[in-house]
Order: sequence, then C-alpha cells, then structure tokens
Amino acid sequence: MGTIRTAWHVLLKALLDQCAPPPFDVYAEVPLSAEPLRADYLLLRREALEDGEAHTLRKLWGWLPKDTILEFKSTGRPYRARNLNKLWAYLHLHYTDEPKRLEQQSDLCGALLVPARTPSLDADVASLGLAWHDRGAGYWELTGGPFALYVLEIDVVAEAEDDDLLRSFGHDVAHTPEGRRWLSEQTGHTVEGMKMSDLEGYDEVIRKMLEGLSPEQRVAGLAPEQRLAGLAPEQVLAAYKPEQRVAGLTPEQQLLALPDDVLRGFTDKYLATLSEATRAAIRARIGR
Repeated sequence: MGTIRTAWHVLLKALLDQCAPPPFDVYAEVPLSAEPLRADYLLLRREALEDGEAHTLRKLWGWLPKDTILEFKSTGRPYRARNLNKLWAYLHLHYTDEPKRLEQQSDLCGALLVPARTPSLDADVASLGLAWHDRGAGYWELTGGPFALYVLEIDVVAEAEDDDLLRSFGHDVAHTPEGRRWLSEQTGHTVEGMKMSDLEGYDEVIRKMLEGLSPEQRVAGLAPEQRLAGLAPEQVLAAYKPEQRVAGLTPEQQLLALPDDVLRGFTDKYLATLSEATRAAIRARIGR
C-alpha cells in the first residue's frame, strides 16, 4: 500500500515464505495493475456555483462536493464489467491520499459518464448492492455506497438539455453547424505534444463528423477522381442513372463510357476519326 518498505516488511515476507501452508505462494511489492492507476478526470470545486454558469451536463455541477472523480466510457470503448469496481477503488485511494482537503467522505464523489446504461453496468450495480435513484433527464444516483456516485446517460442528457456539443459523445451526431464546427476545430489540437490524429479513437471522431454531413457536404471540394476513389467501375455506374453517367461529358468521353462489346462494333474507319488519346484508350480495352 505504502511507498516505504521497512525491515518489518522484509521479515514478514520471510516468515510467510517459511511458514505459509504449501498451497500458497507469497509475493511482495506486487503491482496490482498493468498501468499506473489513473482516473480520467478530477474535478476540484474552488467556490460556490452560480446559476447559469454550467453550459454542459447542467444539472450535475450543483451536486458536486469539493472533489469529484469522473470516468468516461465512449461508444468506441464502452463500459466493461468491473469498471465500476475500479471507480470505487479510485475514490477510496483519493480519499486516503487527501486527508487535509477531504475531511469527510461527503467531500468526495464519483461520476460515470456513459452513452447509455448497459446490461454489464446494471449487473455490476446489482452485484455491489447499490440502488438506482432517478434524478431525471438521464441523471442517476447510485445509493448504498460509501461515496455519492452519479451515472449520466449522454444520449438522454444531450436530448433533454439540447446540448449539441455533448451529443456527439454518445450514439448521436451533432445536429447544428455550430456543433459540427466545434468538433472539427478540436481535431486540429495537440494534447501533451501528441496530435489528435495519433490518438486512439481518432477515426471514430472523424466518422462522427462525417455522419453529421449531407452527401453533398461530404464531397464538396473533391475532384471527380477523389469522389470515386476506391470504387469498382460497376459501383460507380450503379450509383448514377443512365442520363447522369454521361452528363457533362464530351462526345468522345461518352464513347469511352460504352461497354467493350459496343466498342467492338465500331468500324476501324470510324475509330480512325477519333483523337489519339481516345484511340489509345479503346485499343487498351478491345485490342484495336
């Protein structure tokens, strides 16, 4: 538990090694996690909250005490079994390490931000003997534990509060240009020297941005070949009506849009009247 290892720790290890029953192995100074324990967010209250100061998760802030440990589960990395146990561990460790700031347990609470409640979360709540208390509009309080603990369903909260910036963090996408613009602006930032594009989940953010755009907005500014990149010829043709496939093409470009069997029906005399570039393209397809 502590960072100081005394002679008594070493002696107790020797005693356990020598006197523990055969079915047991004894290890000392064992890391209990593959990575250092690290909460997603720590919210510290400096002073009283004034009405109207919160612009996202608006009901939450007034309930928070001095310190709050906030954990976030995204759609890409959703809630997994026992994540709630880990949050409780964070709360106990932080409370133990801050005796001067946190004079009593009511000075600390936890918050879990999820896109929506899931069966694994419900199962963990039940296994820990906690109870759901509905605070309304996607806000829940889990009662029965040593610290206050709130669960926030992003999908419900964002809809109830019409929070377009929060909406993209759940299963929905931003509905307004302002919401899409905010998300786009954030993707250009760096975090602790790392580009957003180098972080896990970046592709998911880009997909969210694209889902909020109309087809016309997605391809605006792209050259024709960029719009069709990665598509097989038959996929390109299937995407358009016959009249759309040749709209805006020159006669020779329309000719190249014809199937090979039709091109083979033209005489050599006619093909000789075409430009060299068009004849070369036809030769590559039908051999003459």
